[in-house]
Amino acid sequence: MKKEIGLLSLAFWIAGLCFSQTKTDASWSISSFPNGIIRITWQYKDMPRSEKISNAVILKSDPLVSSMVKGENLVLKTKGIVIEPFNENKGIRLVSDDKSLSFVNGFDMGDLRGILIEMPENVDWYGGGERALPLIRNGQRIPLNNGPAYGYGEGQDQLNYSIPFIFSTAGFGLFFDNPSKGYLDFGKNRPGILEAAFASGVPDMYIIPGKNPEEILGKYAQLTGRQPLPPRWALGNFVSRFGYQSQQQAESVVQKMKADGFPMDAIIMDLFWFGETIQYTLGNLDWNRKKWPEPKKMIKDFQKDHIQTILITEPFILENTLQYKASQPYLAKDSTGKPFVLTDFYFGKGGIIDLFQKTARDWFWQFYRKQNKIGVAGWWGDLGEPENHPEGVMHNLKDFGSKRMMSANEVHNMYGHVWSQMVYENWKKEQPNKRLFFLNRAGYAGSQRFSIFPWTGDVGRGWSGLSAQIPLLQSMSMSGIPYIHSDAGGFAMTDTADAELYTRWLQFAAYTPVFRPHGSALDSLTPAGTISLPSEPTFWDPKTKNLALKTIKERYRLLPYNYSLAWEQTNFGKPLIRPMIYAFPELEEAAEATKQYMWGPSLLVAPITERGAKMKRLYLPPGIWFRYNDLSYESGDQWIEEATKEDQIPVFVKGGSFIPYWDTKSMQSTHDYSWDDTLTIRYFPGNSDKTFYVYDDDGVTPDAEKKKDKHQLMVWKSTIRENNFTLNCTMQNWPAGMKRILKIQVPINGMELGLGRRTSSIAFYLNGQKVTPIKITELQKEDNWWEIYCEANGKPIELKMKK
Repeated sequence: MKKEIGLLSLAFWIAGLCFSQTKTDASWSISSFPNGIIRITWQYKDMPRSEKISNAVILKSDPLVSSMVKGENLVLKTKGIVIEPFNENKGIRLVSDDKSLSFVNGFDMGDLRGILIEMPENVDWYGGGERALPLIRNGQRIPLNNGPAYGYGEGQDQLNYSIPFIFSTAGFGLFFDNPSKGYLDFGKNRPGILEAAFASGVPDMYIIPGKNPEEILGKYAQLTGRQPLPPRWALGNFVSRFGYQSQQQAESVVQKMKADGFPMDAIIMDLFWFGETIQYTLGNLDWNRKKWPEPKKMIKDFQKDHIQTILITEPFILENTLQYKASQPYLAKDSTGKPFVLTDFYFGKGGIIDLFQKTARDWFWQFYRKQNKIGVAGWWGDLGEPENHPEGVMHNLKDFGSKRMMSANEVHNMYGHVWSQMVYENWKKEQPNKRLFFLNRAGYAGSQRFSIFPWTGDVGRGWSGLSAQIPLLQSMSMSGIPYIHSDAGGFAMTDTADAELYTRWLQFAAYTPVFRPHGSALDSLTPAGTISLPSEPTFWDPKTKNLALKTIKERYRLLPYNYSLAWEQTNFGKPLIRPMIYAFPELEEAAEATKQYMWGPSLLVAPITERGAKMKRLYLPPGIWFRYNDLSYESGDQWIEEATKEDQIPVFVKGGSFIPYWDTKSMQSTHDYSWDDTLTIRYFPGNSDKTFYVYDDDGVTPDAEKKKDKHQLMVWKSTIRENNFTLNCTMQNWPAGMKRILKIQVPINGMELGLGRRTSSIAFYLNGQKVTPIKITELQKEDNWWEIYCEANGKPIELKMKK
């Protein structure tokens, strides 16, 4: 089967088509959406538990444009597409030319219902959310059941985020819009058959055509939404641990980080802000004034240093906490209508807030509002799978159109999604001039619309835990959740301080959406047999501290590049982490190169995930690839063995790329980044037909990308003709009167490579005028860069380099 499926690219002007199912009286209905997306539903009369509660899809369907004829032997032809009965009228087949997609049957076994689909031969499948499994799903059976796994490593098949969106190399994606517990089986149970099954709801599926993963994910983002731009500080360094136990401790950690020269943008308070113990305190929802006597002053003092404060909350209210009595009307119920009491829960006995009820959401939000008023800048939602959610817990979904109470299994995967929506909508209403940062652990398809920044849960503090993050972050990125990241350094308790592991994890995290070292460091509360191991780099030995400082500063230097990636995600639905199969789908080697990824369009990142590794095997696609840290280069279309270095992981820049770079000596937080600064644009020579975007705004204003006077957008392209380079920049929606100094840098060795002659023979022309570039040395080598200054004022820029 070819990578492109022609039958899916013809828009499917079909609606309401049904085939009678003789044994179950079931029918298939098909409706069309823009961009060729179609929805297929299998249902029968009086199907129990068939309520539609998901709000994942925001794209509107097309109007009916074709009349239909019904009957068991119907064959419908339209625009080269044939839709016909299949499998003795139990299924349907979509056919065009020599390509087909067959839906074998729908099924309902009482506790599970779903769809069976033929898996085309020689086709790989990807997606499905958060899994520490090989990226290719063929032969796997993955649960759709959000759930934590403490201390996990490689091979963990069930984690906190289940997204029932998958795609294939045959040119289409499938989104099963059903948030109940279920599974996806990629031929493990029945060879050659893809099974999608759910505990409740209607088997409801969207077919998303596309010639490659980028097009499919772009259409999926149109279907379920794209993430708003983050506050710029979300791309900085976070100070975080489990957990700061007092105001004095939090303030002292920040002071020590400052004294050691670490840039930082936020501090995160774990559950000790409202209780002195780990257990029995969920539900206090206010400061423990014994340990935190002046939280308002503390937050204001942090703000003076441009450090934002983030607080944790959980949806559980335990007995004997401050809010337990008041929470009773808002808790989920048992079968008798009384608040369900969790008796087998690590944190203590109590209930869970029924966030599906508007009254419960409003009650919960009041505690957020109170802290927002004293300066809290972001929130952390923990345990939102929910971590403890027995089947007997009943939820009231009348606000979603349900006339009956629904069990935990029916709504489980949507709980965190509704929580994120609650925080986002209230924040937007009450703080309309500030972007939201919501760190969460669980959700559903479409949760990205609510400004979420999910992390990968309580990963083990070991090499297996680090290695597990590479496929996991790539899978989530291909599942439409762009800001996935991990607890850098690992989370779970340990008996060993492994400086090499910590260093390699931070070096990897520098090229992920959120840089947040975080782990268990409980001081006097540390269990026997483990150690209190701080996550902040300032507490490590001098060598490890210096390596971490270099990594963090490089993270900040890439701020304009990373922020532009965020803009691309918001506008086009592109992931920040781009697996090789996403970036280079035409290459067979891309499916094998899963221990590396593209960070945006330009940087190839190959994390070190083995102790003492001396070499890293990686694949360079066709073209020229520059080593990011020393500007030497390799020809692509080959696997290489790259020697490892202590102070960096292998990172290559694709020839033909533009990298915007924050070149500054003052770097305490992202607040120091300013439109008044000179912006460095680094060009790495090579053939490329790509367009590179450099986006900027104030880092605060919501929807700034839609407001002409609130942002800048530069569009860069390069051409090589007869060994001459031309760099072109156009400016779109440029604010009137805005001027900005650009420093364009080109590696001297790269110029020799591209032009095939000595650098002394190269002439530079800026907008038609000959200019003399400056030679600069930066990397302990002679003459690293040619450097040319110019002004960005809204007019086109052209830089030619020729003999």
